[in-house]
Amino acid sequence: MNLILAIIQPTKLGAVKEALVKLGIQGMTVTGAKGFGRQKGRPMAFLGLLNMEGKPFTVDFVPKVRIEIVVNDEMTDAVVDTIVRTARTDTVGDGKLFVIPVSRAVRIRTGEEDEVALTIEEPATLSEAFS
Repeated sequence: MNLILAIIQPTKLGAVKEALVKLGIQGMTVTGAKGFGRQKGRPMAFLGLLNMEGKPFTVDFVPKVRIEIVVNDEMTDAVVDTIVRTARTDTVGDGKLFVIPVSRAVRIRTGEEDEVALTIEEPATLSEAFS
């Protein structure tokens, strides 16, 4: 199993999610992120604070989206290729993607482990789906 950690442009999130769902991905975690790379960021006022010279304190970060997905080894390359292909704009700031080995995954509710813990269970009844 591998954790795929992708930092992408926020405008690409919808397309990436749609492409991953078509690929069969059943879940992911998405959080907002701020960072900088080659583009060095752009100044953003930080909490209205002033620096020692009385000027607005700024942090040079660019908004990004962080996607985390754990997949089995067989799916890793397909997921990586899908994210890269879908998130690419061919401009500086498209983001980065990392593949990190995962030694164990546990579904907290049931105790199921590893690949079984990564799949979505089919509820026995409709009422179970919403409980």
